[in-house]
Amino acid sequence: MKAGASSMMWIFGVFWAGAASAADVGAAEHIRLSGDMDQLASRQLWNGVERKFLELEKLGVDLTYQDLLNGAYAARGLGNMSSAYDRLRVAATLDGTREVIDWLSSIDTNYGPVELVCTPPRDAALSSAETPFDPDQRLAVEYASATVRKEGTFKGLLPRGEYTFSGHTFRVEPGIATRIDASPRLKKTTGIVISSQPVVPDGATPTP
Repeated sequence: MKAGASSMMWIFGVFWAGAASAADVGAAEHIRLSGDMDQLASRQLWNGVERKFLELEKLGVDLTYQDLLNGAYAARGLGNMSSAYDRLRVAATLDGTREVIDWLSSIDTNYGPVELVCTPPRDAALSSAETPFDPDQRLAVEYASATVRKEGTFKGLLPRGEYTFSGHTFRVEPGIATRIDASPRLKKTTGIVISSQPVVPDGATPTP
């Protein structure tokens, strides 16, 4: 065998071994993180589950149904219903269990998408007219309010109901996307910018 061909085979062998080794490490890390998520979820330690889920996403591995379900539980437990919904939708493509389908349907029926903007954030505040009785919905409102206080913006899902954002009252309805820009610079010129429109399913064409 010629020296050049031998060298190429050696390089290819090293490359293949390295790739296989990296894959093995990724698989082992996936198993470890999934196990950690199961343990944390059994104790309802949702902040910990969320951290492990985000680490899994960074690995770039294919998430399992159970990974996604744990991630949805964590997001719901923290009030981030939008992330819970996104994870459930992916889980449904892997295994359309009754639990996942019913959960997605419940979110579709009781929540509406909103985008709230106030720049600078010092004037941003969100409150609901009534505190929801349902604990998941209450957490969703608290999560959105905390996000607005910290960042001045929020994009996600809120339970059906009436809210006040930076002095403006609006209503959230399932199937209707609402966007409000209450930035002071806009108030001086055009006032608060508000838009509401029906939610268009993925792949569908908006109706004029």
